[in-house]
Amino acid sequence: MERLKDKTALITGGISGIGKAIAEDFLAEGARVVITGRREELGAKVASRLGTTDRVVYVKQDVSQEKDWENATQQVIENFGHWDILVNNAGVGGSGKLIAETSLADWQKVTAINLTGNFLGIRTALNKMTQGSIVNVSSVLGIITPMSGIGAYAASKGGTRTLTKAAAVEAIQMGKKIRVNSVHPGLVKTDIVSQDVQAALENSPEPISQLGKPQEIAKAVTYLASDEAAYTTGSELVIDGGTLAGR
Repeated sequence: MERLKDKTALITGGISGIGKAIAEDFLAEGARVVITGRREELGAKVASRLGTTDRVVYVKQDVSQEKDWENATQQVIENFGHWDILVNNAGVGGSGKLIAETSLADWQKVTAINLTGNFLGIRTALNKMTQGSIVNVSSVLGIITPMSGIGAYAASKGGTRTLTKAAAVEAIQMGKKIRVNSVHPGLVKTDIVSQDVQAALENSPEPISQLGKPQEIAKAVTYLASDEAAYTTGSELVIDGGTLAGR
């Protein structure tokens, strides 16, 4: 089970939801991890529950801020000596408003975290890592937009999808053995998905009419982060209960 033995990972948004599940799976597979997030009290508690400080460390980070990326990556090196894996997982949901009703502030809030944050992470990793894996957590809504009220969110996740492919090509051109891939979950049982959405899905015609589990997404990320995916870069892994297949 030690598919990530001797590897060190930075997981943004690693203190809850999918990010926390990724951290748990990475640790189970032998990795050492730095988890980041903006909520200090929660982050410290989650880190202490996940393991000892020789295996897991929490660092406060706002992924939309350059200085926070400098600090987070410095903490990775200071605590564990090297950096092998970046998981760009931090994200926020949209306001639920139609595009015509979306304020510039709402738009910028979503894109700053979901897209600019991923750009800053990718740029940092391409400059500071010599080999390894970058996994960007996008969404099935970055591929299709089957509903209204998700303009900013879908744009940020679609941007992450194409940014992933651009980074994968550029990493090769730079002569670095860094693979860059994206994961596209469907609806997953996290705080972002409201109870109303969960109830609606249970009565929907989707191929699998239930929410995914964070652990199911984590397993896909572990694969992409591991040496098992050595021939995989610039790809998008969809884990959506058949949502795309059913359209």
